[in-house]
Amino acid sequence: MSEIIKSFKGFERDMTCRKFQYEEGKDYETEKAKACKEGFHACEYPLDVFSYYNPAEAVFHEVEQSGKLSRKGNDSKVASTK
Repeated sequence: MSEIIKSFKGFERDMTCRKFQYEEGKDYETEKAKACKEGFHACEYPLDVFSYYNPAEAVFHEVEQSGKLSRKGNDSKVASTK
């Protein structure tokens, strides 16, 4: 069983992120995860999300990430395949 982490994801108000349309309560999967390049990205530390999304213009959700995980950088951003 793969590791599951709780993290925090920012979205545009229409629940898109980089032109990908999300829906609350749905699961998503992709083949590759590489931090800052591909996969589903979120931050383990909630305040790190504000480095990527303006709190006055975005919506935020707690999410679960799993599958292949990739970390890079000085904050808690994680890319995942699930």
